Amino acid sequence: MMFVKTKKTTTPNVMSNILLHSLPTANYLTNPKPQNSSISFHISYSSPTNSSFSFLCEHSSSKQEQTQKCKDGLNLNFIRASKLLKDLSTWGIGGPCNYFVQVHNQTQLVSAIRYCHEHSIRFIIIGKGSNCLFDDLGFDGCVILNRIEFLESNEPGIYRVGSGFRFNKLGMQCSNEGFTGLEFAGGIPGTVGGATYMNAGANGQETADVVDSVEIVKNDGRFQMLNRIDLKFGYRTSPFKSMKDLGSIVAVMFKLQPSGSAKRRLQEYLERRRVSQPIGERSAGSVFRNPPNLGIAAAELIEKAGLKGFRVGGAMVSNIHANFFINSGGSTSQDMLDLIAFVKEKVDQKFGVQLKEEVLYVHPYCNDLNPNRDK
Repeated sequence: MMFVKTKKTTTPNVMSNILLHSLPTANYLTNPKPQNSSISFHISYSSPTNSSFSFLCEHSSSKQEQTQKCKDGLNLNFIRASKLLKDLSTWGIGGPCNYFVQVHNQTQLVSAIRYCHEHSIRFIIIGKGSNCLFDDLGFDGCVILNRIEFLESNEPGIYRVGSGFRFNKLGMQCSNEGFTGLEFAGGIPGTVGGATYMNAGANGQETADVVDSVEIVKNDGRFQMLNRIDLKFGYRTSPFKSMKDLGSIVAVMFKLQPSGSAKRRLQEYLERRRVSQPIGERSAGSVFRNPPNLGIAAAELIEKAGLKGFRVGGAMVSNIHANFFINSGGSTSQDMLDLIAFVKEKVDQKFGVQLKEEVLYVHPYCNDLNPNRDK
């Protein structure tokens, strides 16, 4: 995404990394009290095994915390206009969302997506919030928190993992069990779904190297299995960014090879991270991608521009790693946007290099933007 500086604000030209759906102007910014209403609708969809589900859901919006109750016993708690996005972000920045719901399995995920579509509510799906900058005004839609956290392994080196499973936990488990390919993941926050979506990588490895297949759910609730041969990944990008009908990644199958040195490499990577990154600070990881074909990292360009420790309000360029921006206390979303824009401008002026963001900026009125979904 590209930030365009204006007099008082920094307006992003965002390529969102999540689908954002149109919603009639909501009243939560001016009138946080929800209207009394009751909604009934049918949800019908097919699972990956072609088993069909159909159930009647009733939703009452007369309370701030509402429960979507379904005939098959499924309950989803939709919280209205009170969940602060700063509590879901590693940056600790962000205002309220209009709706919030947490899902723990693919049935709940489909139910939440279909509910949003039935009621013309735009939605975003997040995991650990480790690569997002939420606006202080919040998000005028529904935030679906992905907690699909299962891990299955029926044969050595083959792992089927829920998209909400912690990516660093997966990397450590696979490496400690003697399989190579995900050692780098031990130091990367976020979830399996997010890492696959952006093709996360480090230390010469990347997620796409070991992906065998990906299970997704589309906006209409249909499931689809995609094999690795059909998926074209690139540097910090994946084919999922251009899927206009993508609802969410549900699960990923990884295929790893045995290695007697995987555990040692994991420990080396973790130690390198400990001494070179601001562990324990409120950051979102790397703010910018490394420029392609230059042989120089974004962090080095920022440091050579003399910007380590530079601050805008509560937002600061880390003194340890220049591509990590820190919420040093009380940073607003505008502080962080202004810092990002300033750093980009200075690097461009000094080196003629235009840095590209990895982080996603979510502002209140994101519409159905071009789902190239740059992250």
